[in-house]
Amino acid sequence: MDRTDCERLDAECKLAGCRARFSLPEGVLYFDGNSLGALPGTTASAIRRTIEDEWGAGLIRSWLDADWFFLARRAGDAIAPLIGASEGEVAVSDSTSVNLFKLAASLLRRGGAGRKVVTEAGNFPTDVYILEGLVDLLDRGHALVRADPARIADEVDEDTALVVLSHVDYRTGALHDMEAIAAHCNALGVPAVWDLCHSAGAVPVELNRWNVDYAVGCTYKFLNAGPGAPAFTYVSRAAIGDYRPAVTGWFSHAEQFRFEDGYRAADSINKCLVGSPPVLSLRAVIDGVATFDGVGMEELAAKSRRLSGLFIELADERLAEHGFALASPRDPARRGSQVSFRHPDAYAVARALIARGLIPDFREPDIVRFGIAPLYVRHVDIWDAVDAIEAVMSDGAWRDFRTDVREAVT
Repeated sequence: MDRTDCERLDAECKLAGCRARFSLPEGVLYFDGNSLGALPGTTASAIRRTIEDEWGAGLIRSWLDADWFFLARRAGDAIAPLIGASEGEVAVSDSTSVNLFKLAASLLRRGGAGRKVVTEAGNFPTDVYILEGLVDLLDRGHALVRADPARIADEVDEDTALVVLSHVDYRTGALHDMEAIAAHCNALGVPAVWDLCHSAGAVPVELNRWNVDYAVGCTYKFLNAGPGAPAFTYVSRAAIGDYRPAVTGWFSHAEQFRFEDGYRAADSINKCLVGSPPVLSLRAVIDGVATFDGVGMEELAAKSRRLSGLFIELADERLAEHGFALASPRDPARRGSQVSFRHPDAYAVARALIARGLIPDFREPDIVRFGIAPLYVRHVDIWDAVDAIEAVMSDGAWRDFRTDVREAVT
């Protein structure tokens, strides 16, 4: 395998043309799409039209004339096929953290005999912080349990009130068997909320087919909706009827423009909305999701596996001697769309790579993480990335970066 072979693989790749859908800077190897997706080529003009034509000329008329009022549902319906959901089961609003709070609060408030709130040890910190806060806020005797990620089913039993899991581990990319865990939870009548931040637009997800009732996820990673873009909430049609929102607002009201004194919940996924939609950001969400037009998730995942497999193969050959140890699962069926390595000087290495034009990210305590966004990452990018890593380690450039002081964002 050499760079010419990688060029050949790119020329034969059915998804090669998707890269042209993005505005990517020259001279940069971008492997951080699992933190912030690349800019779609149409997003800037779409937002400019919204500002200048819809807001500037249309003014308040654009709530109807330009469909502002329905953007949260439109964006949700656009995301739905990427996560195996149906029309009317997804809405876009707020942040992932807020949406997780809303779902978890509602499900815990519902009550029941169970007292354990189960999440996995090492889950993304904000998810755990929210659960800690809810246990304290509700003060109903719930206990937060951080289970071994490999033994979730062993911890979920009749004394479990709620399960909250990330489908893909943010550090290592390890992938839960969502279908099996969902079946186990359903058999016990235990509600489960899935965090799809590192799944949506990256790996196949079949929420309907796997009988999953609740999920949240962000849009600014693999869905390419831009920094701080609003997140999505999924509640299945089977569950929405009994779902009682814990955070209520006028956009979740059954007839919000009647301006009633009392609250009546909508009978749809609108139950998961609260306040007015962020129109500019929702335009970016719709444009970001449009970069997947004509692309099947299985086809996308197959390319991801090829790219990450090549990365691991080259790293085994050329980077192990420099102290890199694979942190991600070797089995592609158990790995999300990223490759993570452990290194004792991971922070300094990551900073040196960024200075060299290769952008991964660092995760405590010793992870250098490379996101694989198959819509725009190529085989030659993998080859060039390993070249850059090898060069930084060989010439000692990483030693120019302090490891005892961290930047605000890593």
